[in-house]
Amino acid sequence: MVELRPGDAVPGEFVVEHAGARCMDQRSDGACVALDPVTFLCTIYDERPQTCRDFTRGESLCRQILARQPPWPAS
Repeated sequence: MVELRPGDAVPGEFVVEHAGARCMDQRSDGACVALDPVTFLCTIYDERPQTCRDFTRGESLCRQILARQPPWPAS
């Protein structure tokens, strides 16, 4: 779950409170609610939280997370 920082302005329907903090919600499989399940693209890319902006795709943490996910569907 991504904790939202001051200044993060994501659509309200994606926000939940968790342990007293505003966070991006997740689907039951752990995927971010802003992730399109077909294209695997962020549906709020231009409005994504700072934590998501700071995350570098392909870095070690990213590869660890992707390794836990089911295989990507064939295009």
